Amino acid sequence: MKVFRSFSIPKKFNDSVIAIGNFDGLHLGHQAVINEAKKISLKYKKKIGVMTFEPHPKSFFQKKYEFFRLTPFRMKYELLKKKKLDFMLNIKFDKNFMSISSLNFIEKILLEDLKASHIVIGFDFVFGNKQAGNVDVLRNFCKSSKKLEFTEIKEKKMDGSEVSSSLIRELLRKGDIEKANQILSRKWTVVGRVLSGEKKARKIGFKTANMRLNSYCDICFGVYKVLIELPEEISKKKFYGIANYGVKPTFMKKTPLLEVHIFDFNKEIYGKKIKLNFLKFVRKEKKFESVEKLKDQIIKDIKLVKKNGIFKNN
Repeated sequence: MKVFRSFSIPKKFNDSVIAIGNFDGLHLGHQAVINEAKKISLKYKKKIGVMTFEPHPKSFFQKKYEFFRLTPFRMKYELLKKKKLDFMLNIKFDKNFMSISSLNFIEKILLEDLKASHIVIGFDFVFGNKQAGNVDVLRNFCKSSKKLEFTEIKEKKMDGSEVSSSLIRELLRKGDIEKANQILSRKWTVVGRVLSGEKKARKIGFKTANMRLNSYCDICFGVYKVLIELPEEISKKKFYGIANYGVKPTFMKKTPLLEVHIFDFNKEIYGKKIKLNFLKFVRKEKKFESVEKLKDQIIKDIKLVKKNGIFKNN
């Protein structure tokens, strides 16, 4: 999959079918948009691409959305790559881009620059200066001009709720990992570099790999069942484990940290990038009266996690 960071693309990608959206999380709703675009491209034997934006428009407009990503760019790229697309337009979202009128977005970018043949978007897609463009604007343009084909993907629901990135973030903040994973149709995953910490967990008998969530969506403080993927040079196996995300109230800390205890693993991995797949929420973080009581609870958590799952590292 070729990646372009402007609207100047090789001629061989003209006349393509393009799915447009932020695709943060690449959940079931996003997949419906991309899958429909793939069907159209196969039917008419055209190339297929996606257009997405960095930074996420919400985080561009409001600092409070700085830590809310479900899939930072690298992970989004890897997920889209698995869809076997021909190209990806990763467009910088800035003041220049947001000043483009909705009509110019269609006529100048989609038609003149990209020479797109067919656009596929979700029902709630908006575009252009002050978000003046929407599904109706695009539909009316395509109908009157006959220069561009357009498909709208209707709202998808699960258990009565609209499938959306916002819903997934809400579920993660509540600790409902399993429901979030259903909407994602995969395990929610974070990738980060292992930090050198204070080794407090090691002192009470539990070696941990520590990570920051950085730009990822802030999740519920608590204990999780996880599946860990290590760099191949360390191990090609996947390891189960238990993770705590929070501020370690027993030790009076303030900065959130993700601490991961990997089952049946004892190598040093400081500075290495690891991938954590979140499987289940165990309990909320709490402050204990003593370190000994914290240790007792960790033992109980590990026993519970191992009891409720098949933990044969593979």
